[in-house]
Amino acid sequence: MLEVSGIRKRYGRNTILDGVSFQVKCGERVAVIGRNGCGKTTLMQILAGVMKPDAGSLRYFGKDPQGRGEYFRKYCGYVPQELPLMEELSVRDNLRLWGVGRPGDSAELIREFQMEELMKTTVSKLSGGMKRRLCIACALAGWPPILLMDEPTTALDLYYKEAIGSFMKQYCAGNGIIVMTTHDEREILSCDRCLLMREGDLTELAKEERNMESVRKMLAW
Repeated sequence: MLEVSGIRKRYGRNTILDGVSFQVKCGERVAVIGRNGCGKTTLMQILAGVMKPDAGSLRYFGKDPQGRGEYFRKYCGYVPQELPLMEELSVRDNLRLWGVGRPGDSAELIREFQMEELMKTTVSKLSGGMKRRLCIACALAGWPPILLMDEPTTALDLYYKEAIGSFMKQYCAGNGIIVMTTHDEREILSCDRCLLMREGDLTELAKEERNMESVRKMLAW
């Protein structure tokens, strides 16, 4: 289980996160939605150990990962908005750099994200969608039980959006946890739960609020 309690973060005088708390159980996929600049990415960076909160606590399966980089790496895969790929290296070398090394794991990830013919290609020559797929594969090195995804299907066409969506269902069916930010209505509706970020806090939307019309209104503030 992922447990978040009272997370706070300020930038100067601006309060970005004001006591954010929520829990995600194994097998759940949770969408975090809200307007641009509301703090979604800041929250994801804190959950992934990239940024420290000013206050509050995290629990990964009952343990506090803060200050323990190896714990974050073991239990959490992170797909940021800005892809942390080495442009001058090949797809194969990027996978190795991020720890995709065991033969069985490597073959499964390469097949899952349809990269068989791209292994020798330099990342700088890939399209935005291909880079996104590679970044997700890198985040899955070691098959961590928690996957954090910040706008994971940006730059993907409909075919690959559906392919990634299918993968996320399989991942959660294996008791994985996914927390993702998104503006995509189909992704929002396909998640088990939806958390709306507003004024630095999260509110869970009821099922009846998660229809297309309501989501459009909420994202159009």
